[in-house]
Amino acid sequence: MRIAMFTNNYKPVVGGIVTSIDLFRRGLIDAGHEVHIVTPEYQDYEDVEPYVYRVPALDLPGGLSGSLPLPLKAFITTTIEGIKPAVIHSHQPYVMGDVAAAIAEDMDVPLIWTFHTRYDKNVKEYVPVAPELATSVINGIIERYMERCAHVIAPTESIRDFIHRQYDPQVPVSVVPTPIDLSAYTALEPQRVRARLGPEDAKVLMYVGRLAIEKNLDFLVRAFAQIVVECPKARLVFVGEGLAEDELRKMAEELSLEEHVVFTGAVPHDEVPDYTAAADLFVFASLTDTQGLVLMEAMAAGTPVVAVEAPGPVDVLSQGGGILVPHDEDAFVEAVCTLLTDTERLRKMGEEARRAMQRYAIAETTQRLLAVYEAGIERHAQAKSS
Repeated sequence: MRIAMFTNNYKPVVGGIVTSIDLFRRGLIDAGHEVHIVTPEYQDYEDVEPYVYRVPALDLPGGLSGSLPLPLKAFITTTIEGIKPAVIHSHQPYVMGDVAAAIAEDMDVPLIWTFHTRYDKNVKEYVPVAPELATSVINGIIERYMERCAHVIAPTESIRDFIHRQYDPQVPVSVVPTPIDLSAYTALEPQRVRARLGPEDAKVLMYVGRLAIEKNLDFLVRAFAQIVVECPKARLVFVGEGLAEDELRKMAEELSLEEHVVFTGAVPHDEVPDYTAAADLFVFASLTDTQGLVLMEAMAAGTPVVAVEAPGPVDVLSQGGGILVPHDEDAFVEAVCTLLTDTERLRKMGEEARRAMQRYAIAETTQRLLAVYEAGIERHAQAKSS
């Protein structure tokens, strides 16, 4: 099968959507399929993998992730017509997603879309003026986009249920979680990383990901200020970069946490397993992530999680490996401090975490994705004949 994937972000950008595309691409190729990726060009980056097509784009200013595509159909239509894909898989409902939908309609090919992001929550963070109007607009965009799809993918059961409640789609919605490359967690070297994160006896709490407003990272800093009172050896480590970094550093200074909060900056994705394995706990407060891939990566490394209750973490932690708490700083502090003082419980929870992640192996999740493609092709054919 030939698959054309359209995305606003791809390498060298680091993020959950990029990781999802990369791992599914690998799984599909291993299963004997052909994957073509259409994405914006990015600075001076040159692709080393085949079948990646770059459209003209404007580089975004420092601190912003990715580039802004100039998604004129003319740049890519002829190429996609030559590929003759069986399905077109879109990863956003706008910009490159619009191009994907238009080309799918022109070529009479089924459009599959993955609902990666809680757009309704993100828009409230980034459009503070008239947030209700902004939410209404983005919901309208999503509803209209679903009408153009043959099938919609949700990364978790909770997000599938949310899609049905919020949008009442008239197309099937199937759960296909993002895979994990479990082979990356077989020969970890956490000691190498641990030496950089503080004293040998430090209790390391770690967050990995973009330092962005919607990740609710100010919650982590405020809660950590209380955690340090009970556990003076605690360290909070932010692995990643983003626009919120300056504000987080300022918060840490105001709360006299400079010696306890560490910012590593971005690290190569192949080093993330060593970083997460070096932590005593992975901490997560985002309310907008649809799956929480970074939680899964931490758990695959055997690191337990304390997360604020939200759709992504609820599903990821359903088989153990961590604790869910309400969106309440006191509850979060209590959960973290309790675990940090119970070494045996931490160890057992780490083992639970590793076991729970076995269900996200690349080959298994790729088969679920292929089943969605086949269902989309069949539904599209039925719609044509009716």
